[in-house]
Amino acid sequence: MAKQEGLELIALTDHDTVGGVTQALAAGEELGIHVIPGIEISVEEKGTHILGYGIDYQNGELLLRLEESRKGRIEGAKKMAENLKNIGFMVEWDDILKEATGGVVARPHIARAILNRSENKEKLGAVFSVHDFIETYLFNESPNYVHRTHISARDAIWLIHEAGGVAVWSHPAVHFKPRESRNESAQPTDYEALENLLKDLISWGIDGVEVFNPSHTEDDTEFIQSLSAKYGLLRTAGSDFHEKGVSARSPDGLHAAEHLGDYETYGFPTEDIPGKLAEVVGKRRQGTAKTA
Repeated sequence: MAKQEGLELIALTDHDTVGGVTQALAAGEELGIHVIPGIEISVEEKGTHILGYGIDYQNGELLLRLEESRKGRIEGAKKMAENLKNIGFMVEWDDILKEATGGVVARPHIARAILNRSENKEKLGAVFSVHDFIETYLFNESPNYVHRTHISARDAIWLIHEAGGVAVWSHPAVHFKPRESRNESAQPTDYEALENLLKDLISWGIDGVEVFNPSHTEDDTEFIQSLSAKYGLLRTAGSDFHEKGVSARSPDGLHAAEHLGDYETYGFPTEDIPGKLAEVVGKRRQGTAKTA
């Protein structure tokens, strides 16, 4: 898809796994696409996510912590499946495992397993996509969703640095929008709280913020852009693409792009992002090599 879209540089940042990085690097080399090995780590603070770019995806400490996270995800997924069965959906654990080919079990795999069973058609009603299923039955505040313990943001940043990578706060605005405001009269993002958390992340060593993301409104983008300048942070951009056919745009909330590489810049320049990211990754790798 990157080749078809005319992209030259992409990063694979799956949630709490590096399982696809080897394949991505090989495919990138074959097709002439520069692939940055990465990860997106779920952390405790506000349920936010920390991106790791340019990591050594074979780092022992990283792999150990990811295995612990994988086990926690499996236990949580099993409980969510039971919760959904209790409200009338037909789904078995084997159905879910068939969807989770990468080894990490997450909400999209549960949703797809249920959507693929014909017995659930009547109960699903107008819910046809993975995105809509999660928004209806497995959103964070849903009684069906099982919250699990994540590592702290401080530890995630340390882990990314330990693996020679650059730590970036993913889609910062998303977790500062009230869920009940997801309509045309949406309440504004709580920018004061966002900046306060950013100050904590800076004290723990965060390298950058994701300014451009499909989940960000123009106001979000402008504010986070100003924060990157104010605190001297690296800026990054990402389409947060998951799969074809995902409903992409909403005035608030977390949404993945429908197309790889699709996000709004609202007139802000992005040409310098790849070079500056490469520069910081290079410095981080040099620092890691000296302390190894």
